[in-house]
Amino acid sequence: MVLALKDVWDAFIMLFIVLDSIGNIPIFYSLTSGMKASERNKVFLKSVLVASALLVFFTLFGYPFFAYYNVSVADFKIAGGIILFIIGIEGIFGKIEAEMLRSEDLAIVPMATPLLAGPGSIYMVMYLNNTFGLVPTLLSILLNTIAGYIILANSSILLGKAGKNTVLVVSRIFSLFLAVLAVSFIRSGIEEALRSMGA
Repeated sequence: MVLALKDVWDAFIMLFIVLDSIGNIPIFYSLTSGMKASERNKVFLKSVLVASALLVFFTLFGYPFFAYYNVSVADFKIAGGIILFIIGIEGIFGKIEAEMLRSEDLAIVPMATPLLAGPGSIYMVMYLNNTFGLVPTLLSILLNTIAGYIILANSSILLGKAGKNTVLVVSRIFSLFLAVLAVSFIRSGIEEALRSMGA
């Protein structure tokens, strides 16, 4: 039981870092700045639900699809680690400027994807499923759905209390953690690939 709870907690934290709901607050709030609070919260809810549905889909069907093409776990770790590293570096240096993005339905594009359910988080749920199992991964998605909506729905309060600069600093810290996590994935994937080749 203790081990199962630890798996859920570890899966939740790892996915939380990749989703970066806190770091997305300035971006999401900027994209919905012309909306009333009730309308904004509906958009936030829709974006979180759509992103979560995408993550559940890839949790259930991601590996079987790619396994058909003989893609190994080591391949995923290396490729996913590179993707996460790029996302982390972009976050650290502030390269992602979502204010420039526009869509007919902001809740889906760019908010649900790629800002929440992007390549990094899609890889992450498949990695979590392979590492911790299906139930902890699905629970981590559920908990992150709830946490993400609570954070975004209270974004105006958080921005008012902490200030935009503080939120951006927290986002940079999460991006650094993500980059470090990505390096560990790449190292682990290379080690597995070498072992599989008998090196």
